[in-house]
Amino acid sequence: MQDMTSAETRWVLVTGGSRGIGSGMVKALAAEGYRVVFTYHASEDTARHLENEVAAAGGTAHGVQCDGRDAAAVEHTCSQLVERFGEPYGLINNMGITGDQLLFTLDTDRYRDVVATNLDSAIFFSRCMAPAMAPARAGRIIQMSSVTGLKGNKGQVGYAATKAAMIGITRTLAVELARFRITVNAIAPGFIATEMVEQIDPAIRKSITASIPLKRLGQVSEVAALASFLLSPNAGYLTGQTFVIDGGLTA
Repeated sequence: MQDMTSAETRWVLVTGGSRGIGSGMVKALAAEGYRVVFTYHASEDTARHLENEVAAAGGTAHGVQCDGRDAAAVEHTCSQLVERFGEPYGLINNMGITGDQLLFTLDTDRYRDVVATNLDSAIFFSRCMAPAMAPARAGRIIQMSSVTGLKGNKGQVGYAATKAAMIGITRTLAVELARFRITVNAIAPGFIATEMVEQIDPAIRKSITASIPLKRLGQVSEVAALASFLLSPNAGYLTGQTFVIDGGLTA
């Protein structure tokens, strides 16, 4: 059994960690001394760039290709990681796509891909990683939800369904895994300054910013800091909760 109090022995898996909020969490956690493993779906060049960026800053990050929609692929990946790194300390289920479309013109295959990417992957990774955490009687699972799971947003029926479901999963797993001293919480970001948000039409982005009480977009580093806290010993009595970070958008 690993000594889970030692930063050098703790490793954390971030799914969908090669870009956006995931990339920010990988860099922040590596800077704190965690050994970070992250999954990516297709872009190996992006993953290798992130590994090199973390290494240049003195941290450790290792990217692995895995299709989180595929239960067998997830099981195989997790088994290999546990064999290589030992008992995991943390899991951040961050895989996600928006797949925006209106209900009247909803494409079934696109909708199912959103559900598989956002929701199925979280269940598959949790199912594989939680039993590996259990022997240490310590662990942290963080589900990346969204304010869209709390507040309606036109054109995001599939995305909203998955992000609301992440909150339900969080509450259920918090109850199931408490006896193993594994905490399960969710983070629900609002509009964060990522590549995806930057691609929104400037006029629409300006309107979005005006609707936020703090009158600005959130920063990836702010979301990463919240995730870091939830992984820390100081968050040991927090479980089953959803932490909204949205500049007051849902206030």
